Amino acid sequence: MGWEEDGLAWVWRRRLLAWEEESVGECSALLNNIVLQENVHDTWRWQLDPVRGYFVKEAHRYITNSNVMLDRTLVDDVWLNRIPSKVSLLVWRLLRNKLPTKDNLLRQGVINGAASTCAAGCEASETTLHLFLNCDVSNGLWAAVRLWLGISSVTPGDILHHFH
Repeated sequence: MGWEEDGLAWVWRRRLLAWEEESVGECSALLNNIVLQENVHDTWRWQLDPVRGYFVKEAHRYITNSNVMLDRTLVDDVWLNRIPSKVSLLVWRLLRNKLPTKDNLLRQGVINGAASTCAAGCEASETTLHLFLNCDVSNGLWAAVRLWLGISSVTPGDILHHFH
């Protein structure tokens, strides 16, 4: 089926960047021992409902009815109709520490410990809090935003207070 190294399944419309080539190599290594069969139907399964599959309504019900206590005003603020959905999704993931920061990738075993420092080169661990509030690069960005908006404030100590 072309999945072998340099097979037709690995042909791209454009030249890959170095990091993309690394990712393809890692993906290829992960798929190396997987045997695909042409006559077997392959599908994604939604673990919350493997029979019917994924529905936005069911995902929303799961999120809103989970045992995790949510601040309802926070949920309503994040999902305002006036905010683009990609911004709402970013904030939603940010507030739940579900962004692919290096500390989250390390915890999931995607990267090793040596690769978990901040991308800005400050040698700190790249956590959500560091990346958005404590890094010199983000501090400079927030200072520029405050200057642009004509407001003065102190950067809050956590993401939730920053959001409010």
